[in-house]
Amino acid sequence: MADALLDIPGQRRRLMAMFAVCVVAFVVAAAAMVGHAVFHFRWMLPVVIVAVLSGFGAQAWFILGWMKASKAGGPR
Repeated sequence: MADALLDIPGQRRRLMAMFAVCVVAFVVAAAAMVGHAVFHFRWMLPVVIVAVLSGFGAQAWFILGWMKASKAGGPR
């Protein structure tokens, strides 16, 4: 596990990319939820679902990348 932490810049880039995707997904999901709930735009419900799933996907991508780096012993 300690070897995976040797690639701090790589892990930091992955973390920042995950944060960026999650923030954008949150903003899109919130706006689409308001559009769906307040303005009754039915087509915005799938937008909410896709935005939430993309946020979860970004988190899974980050965790799987971290697990892969720690399993492989980190970069050499």
